[in-house]
Amino acid sequence: MEDDDRAKYLFLSLLQARVGSSLVSHLGNLSPEAVLRTPVAELAGRAKISEKASRAFAELQRSFDPDRMQDRLATRGIEVLTPVDEAFPRPLRSIPDPPPALFVNGAVPDTVSVALVGSRKASATGIETARALGLALSERGVCVVSGLALGVDAAAHEGAVEVGGLTVGVLGCGIDVVYPRRNRALFESVRRHGALVSEYALGEAPLAWRFPARNRIIAGLAGTVVVVEAPEHSGALITARHALDAGRDVWAVPGPPGVRECRGSNGLLSDGAGVLWDIPEFVDAVAREHRVPAAGGASAGVQPLPSGLEDTEAAVLCGVGFEPMGVDAVAKRSGVEMPGVLTALALLELKGFVRRDGVGSYARRAVP
Repeated sequence: MEDDDRAKYLFLSLLQARVGSSLVSHLGNLSPEAVLRTPVAELAGRAKISEKASRAFAELQRSFDPDRMQDRLATRGIEVLTPVDEAFPRPLRSIPDPPPALFVNGAVPDTVSVALVGSRKASATGIETARALGLALSERGVCVVSGLALGVDAAAHEGAVEVGGLTVGVLGCGIDVVYPRRNRALFESVRRHGALVSEYALGEAPLAWRFPARNRIIAGLAGTVVVVEAPEHSGALITARHALDAGRDVWAVPGPPGVRECRGSNGLLSDGAGVLWDIPEFVDAVAREHRVPAAGGASAGVQPLPSGLEDTEAAVLCGVGFEPMGVDAVAKRSGVEMPGVLTALALLELKGFVRRDGVGSYARRAVP
């Protein structure tokens, strides 16, 4: 019986790639017999099925071979999870419209996750903020979820993998399709540090309508969604709406007034989203809410402080955030007196653990 249920969900995943999710979510309540073997003309009495969907349905019933499908996936190292599988991600079970199947290349971490999303054409500040958030969350043991698009998504993933953190990339195309192509190296890095996931099987093209649909999975996999920088009518705002529908927390990074790329994310703030003023404070808030172990603990994917540092250097390094901060702030956060802070920062910069900008502020770098 379980095999029949699994085959039903695999069938529905292929149908969804052709007709979208509205019909498929209704058919998910039917028995495997009804979905896999009942003629579509008979099903029309139980569900409103368009002529286009009827043709796709009938064609799939004739050609569907679940064993062959799973063998093809296995040869590519891809796992497929359905709601009847124990390994199907728990957070996705509670969203309004879960995918009938999730194709996974890698391993989806069973840990606290935060989604970082935003514009493909983000400003330099938006890119740096997304990268810094990815770094800070990863070092605290939090998995970074995003969509592997250009701009904010790519920067968030890059920040995570730079420190060996956990990250999941949710695709809007087939699980084996690299889009955009320039992100090929990043795709492989994300797979090694977590997983690539998609509700679409092999070879499905990156059609425009599939990206808004995949955003519900980005929101569903995460306990919190952060919109870093987004214009009005952005896909990131769709992710935020899915997050609210699924009962997730939504935060946004405030941007300068009047800047087009920040109008959508600023709009979220006016609607009551959490205001992400400070990255370390945000990461601490996430950690407290989800009882994440302190930095340097045994959380999977988190690198401890580098070995070989003097006690003062280690304390100062813990006080440096991933956003540029002044020496006074470093002293306050680290608890080290100013002369010791200045000496330690000079040594940490020489060793490559921090970087200094043109106005004398410091920020963490990835561990070499």
